[in-house]
Amino acid sequence: MTAPTARASTPPHRHAAHLCLTLALMATTMAAAPARAQDGYPARPITMIVPFGPGGTSDIMARILQKSLTETLGKGVVIENRAGAGGAIGMSELARAPHDGYTIGLSVVGPEAIQPVIRKTGYTPDSYDHLCGTYDVPLMMMVKAGSPWRRLQDVLDAARREPGKINYGSSGTGTVLHLSMQGLMDAAGASALHVPYKSSGEMVTGLMGGQIDVFDETPTVSRQYKLRPLALFSDTRLAAYPDVPTVKELGYPITFSVWGGLIAPKGLPASVRAKLESACDKAVHTAAYQEAAAKLDTPLVYKTGADFEAFVKAEYGRYGAIVRKAGLDKE
Repeated sequence: MTAPTARASTPPHRHAAHLCLTLALMATTMAAAPARAQDGYPARPITMIVPFGPGGTSDIMARILQKSLTETLGKGVVIENRAGAGGAIGMSELARAPHDGYTIGLSVVGPEAIQPVIRKTGYTPDSYDHLCGTYDVPLMMMVKAGSPWRRLQDVLDAARREPGKINYGSSGTGTVLHLSMQGLMDAAGASALHVPYKSSGEMVTGLMGGQIDVFDETPTVSRQYKLRPLALFSDTRLAAYPDVPTVKELGYPITFSVWGGLIAPKGLPASVRAKLESACDKAVHTAAYQEAAAKLDTPLVYKTGADFEAFVKAEYGRYGAIVRKAGLDKE
């Protein structure tokens, strides 16, 4: 009977070396997979969360951007409106979304810079990657065409003569429309009664029906409803309204605007973030985007991701001071 052939045993150190090599190859393969996925971004449609309902200025601006982004990225961008709590619901949902580039959102002044100061939202500007700023529309004070007030000074003089008798509307307590008027009254040493509405549309109805005397809104509202513009809350006049002075010209160096931009949950992969920033830059500078924005009296104010982030954080600090002074940070 033939004796079994003895097998040479493998030294233990060779087993260890082989195991290390196998693990290293596996790690390299696993690391390369996400990189390849990111290089192919976007591979499927992207969701854009808008923190307001359909039809408002923010939603309209988002849809203008959506169309240009879809063409630039080569994949569909689908808008999901998530309204409620002054925009905080949509912003909270965005902050919790995966940071893979397939959920982005529209940042707007109220939801990002004001609501986190007024209430516990679970997010701050630090919760997001800021990709670009896309618009910045100064607010305009306006009255009915038949109003006896023809200048900003007329409104302020009346508010000083009879404190609290004049009333102004807004789209809600703590909104930029509210804080802008409150800020002006404080700067001018005047007093007026604030009447909050649930929406900008209801506020316009209140003005037309005589329930309120004056309000601030974006300039396009004055054209749409044939209202009389009195002053702009900006540093310079708008080309579309050359005869409307700024409040700064009239001695009150304050500015308020409705601004917006593109953001995503914090922690995007670098390559995905770079692609989204580039796409936003290209989208905002297309003729189609600029023509659509011009029809809404919205000047092109593009900001890079870094510039937009710095701007938003500065606005967050500024509005925080205004909100605290007004005693609105109690919720």
